Amino acid sequence: MRFVDTSQLEFPEGWQARADNALNELRGEIAKAEAAAVAAGTDVPAARRAAITAGLEKNARAKLWQDLAPPLSELSRRKCWYSESLNPMADKNVDHFRPKNRVLEDAVHEGYWWLAFDWRNFRYSSQWSNQRRVDRANKSSGGKRDHFPLADGSVRAMGEADDVENEVPNLLDPADPEDWKLLTFRPDGHPTPARSQGTAEYRRAEVSIEVYHLDYKELVDDRRVVAGKVQRLVQDFERLKPKIDDPKIRKVYKNHQIELLRAIRPDSEYSAAALAYARAEIYTLDRGHQAKREWLADILN
Repeated sequence: MRFVDTSQLEFPEGWQARADNALNELRGEIAKAEAAAVAAGTDVPAARRAAITAGLEKNARAKLWQDLAPPLSELSRRKCWYSESLNPMADKNVDHFRPKNRVLEDAVHEGYWWLAFDWRNFRYSSQWSNQRRVDRANKSSGGKRDHFPLADGSVRAMGEADDVENEVPNLLDPADPEDWKLLTFRPDGHPTPARSQGTAEYRRAEVSIEVYHLDYKELVDDRRVVAGKVQRLVQDFERLKPKIDDPKIRKVYKNHQIELLRAIRPDSEYSAAALAYARAEIYTLDRGHQAKREWLADILN
């Protein structure tokens, strides 16, 4: 996961007006269903839920978030915002960060339907992270679906009049400039929280790894390849540095620098893992004592 700057999103012509109109129509449909249930003496919450579901399933409305899929994908150079995987063989979805039609952690919640057409609630996601997947061979499962867990003690917004900014999500958000830093990666490719166990930050990362299925085997395998690449580059740096005065060696050395900088660039696949692996190489053991590779710190800075 890396920070994705959603303020750079480019909208298709007329998109916002269509989104505003869709929300206003949905509000009217919900109110009409509620009034009809009151008049008939039937279950009002059930009538509201049915109206919300029917309204969100209309093709013209679903097309609103589908139309934003291409520009959302461009913000991350077509990578899944959660896993950083390009995974060209799998479909990508526009995920609603706050689920639009129900919340699995709250049986009475209607879903954040009022955010269904709000681009600030959209995230670009691969099916690995967005839909339920079970990796039986490796005993992992995940997929965001309609999950939106909150931190203990957080009050959930239940309707349009409530301020969602008062919520404390237990999911890391790629649209938050700080959240991606709460994840790191082991050399074997497995994701792990970057903060100390027992902290709220640790818990958020732990929950996110499970919900976004960041420990899915194919992702783990890909990251392990990245770890090996970074390690080999560092070893090559060490081998080349003593001969850096030779112009030909210096050229090879700089080409290796470019290769490393490309790997950690935010728009590269698995760049957060590459950065974590590179930072882990800054400190090494030299004759039993910790030594700092200043030259590597300079490259990364």
